[in-house]
Amino acid sequence: LGTPELEVAAKYIAGKFKEAGLKPIKNGSYFQKFTYTFKDKGKINLTNVIGIIPGTDPKLKNETVILSAHYDHLGLGWPDVRKGNEGKIHYGADDNASGVAIIIELAKSMSKTVKPKRTIVFLACTAEEAGLIGSRYYVQHSKDYFSGNIFANVNIDTDGSLFDKKLLVLNGNTAKEWKFIFMGTDYTTGVKTEVVEKELDASDQIAFIEKGIPAVQLFTGATANYHRPTDTYDKIDGKGLVKVATVAKEVITYLADREKPMNYTGKSPDENRKNNATTTDKKQRRVSTGSVPSFSYKGKGVKIVSVIEGSAGDVAGLKAEDIIVGINDKEINSLKEYSDYLKEFKPNDVIILKILRENKEKNIKLKLGER
Repeated sequence: LGTPELEVAAKYIAGKFKEAGLKPIKNGSYFQKFTYTFKDKGKINLTNVIGIIPGTDPKLKNETVILSAHYDHLGLGWPDVRKGNEGKIHYGADDNASGVAIIIELAKSMSKTVKPKRTIVFLACTAEEAGLIGSRYYVQHSKDYFSGNIFANVNIDTDGSLFDKKLLVLNGNTAKEWKFIFMGTDYTTGVKTEVVEKELDASDQIAFIEKGIPAVQLFTGATANYHRPTDTYDKIDGKGLVKVATVAKEVITYLADREKPMNYTGKSPDENRKNNATTTDKKQRRVSTGSVPSFSYKGKGVKIVSVIEGSAGDVAGLKAEDIIVGINDKEINSLKEYSDYLKEFKPNDVIILKILRENKEKNIKLKLGER
């Protein structure tokens, strides 16, 4: 953050928005500039990049539908570097150049062909990795640009590994309509989705959910390259990006023209704000089991998709398809419980994982690695 490289990225995205024909957010500029003070870095100048397709309906044009993706990553390893990766370039191809590529492509596809009733906002957020700072700033200041409310948000983050999997729709609990909307896109696009209704504080959609706005994230799943220097472009599923873009276009177009309201059905805004303090205020997780969890698993516990070779979990004998149902004497019911409880430990602590493997209970002793 605050580097010349990130400023170049912001200018590049703004140039693509202009080239596509999106209108600037205000006074001829695509930039929303602001400053934020970090405990360990001091005051840093930050920039969101914003372009719009103006609404056409006299009654609805001041309401907005937000299509978002964050364009920051970890640089040389801040704020979430893994041990041994300090000082290495973290390329961020999946997280989240994939999402930025999608919204740029949709800007090209939609700006000259779509005449929405509501205004569609293309929002490239900064500082997601540091605590959703860019998206939170936009939500807090949206009335600087539009007199109406934000109708809904579709956030695109980490969408480069679809391959033959279903496209996950996170935070589908925020409006009862989401599952029906994506049933429709399954039919119209042929891209299969899975709406996940668990409470997950995954990405920039949380900035909208905190304010009681229906919001989801399109997500192709975590990989072993997450927040590591190995997140490079050669691992991206290009055809999968086209599929995600196709679904996103269908959803955004529908939301922009929907006549009926779409009521928020998640937790109350006050409860969300309490639970989702910025990462600079929250207790940080310092340890890793070396496993990649399933975000779509609906049962009790945490299902493991894969285990990183040579990691703490690999050494301990943890395997893909294992389901973690307890840590020491604590029962684990959800991915959020699992992640939150691991914050209580430090690297090299030894824990007992209670797992289900082929429906049989088993205990595994695991020495936690450094995250």
